[in-house]
Amino acid sequence: MPKVNLLKSFENPVKPAKKTKRKKIKYRKMSFKLTDMQYRALLTYCRRYNTTPVRYLKTIVNNQVERYKQELPPTPIVSENQLELF
Repeated sequence: MPKVNLLKSFENPVKPAKKTKRKKIKYRKMSFKLTDMQYRALLTYCRRYNTTPVRYLKTIVNNQVERYKQELPPTPIVSENQLELF
């Protein structure tokens, strides 16, 4: 009588889940100049708080820009009895 592996017969072959494609993020280059004192102060701050200058500047920009993101205006609530003129 042949040996049959009972555990193998109960296993369901499960395929790995497909990863969804992420939307590409568009980046824009920016450049600006710092004085020598500003640059040294930036490096000192980054060493003290264990971060990089680029990461620090990005967080500062993100915090400021977050206030001005385009938000959709709220949709007006129209009752059933109201006419649409336009």
